[in-house]
Amino acid sequence: MTELLNMVGAIATMMMGAMGLFAPRMAAGFVGLQAETPAGRSEFRATYGGLFVAMGVVPLLTMHPLAFATAALCWIGAAMGRAVSIVLDGAATPKNFGAVAFECAFALLLVIGAPWSALWRAWA
Repeated sequence: MTELLNMVGAIATMMMGAMGLFAPRMAAGFVGLQAETPAGRSEFRATYGGLFVAMGVVPLLTMHPLAFATAALCWIGAAMGRAVSIVLDGAATPKNFGAVAFECAFALLLVIGAPWSALWRAWA
């Protein structure tokens, strides 16, 4: 069962990346930014697109617990960065708090079960 949740997290990550890669304006609206210039769309295609596609594809291709755990840590890193922004930038908005919860939920999907055990063994 937990492997299925891990796969759902990876597939959802990959799908979000596909949105950034192929529909950068839609992705921009999803995160509350704008991708109006060629450089802006390129940034969305790279950062919100290709990066997230790879972050979802690699765990699915390898099915290695550490690949799922690494993707989870990336989501946790995003949540931590947003939490820092909430404190340092005064960005305490409902959308940002919701985004932190969203990012933590994706991390949990990716790390629940075997990936968590692999991550724990790697650190121990």
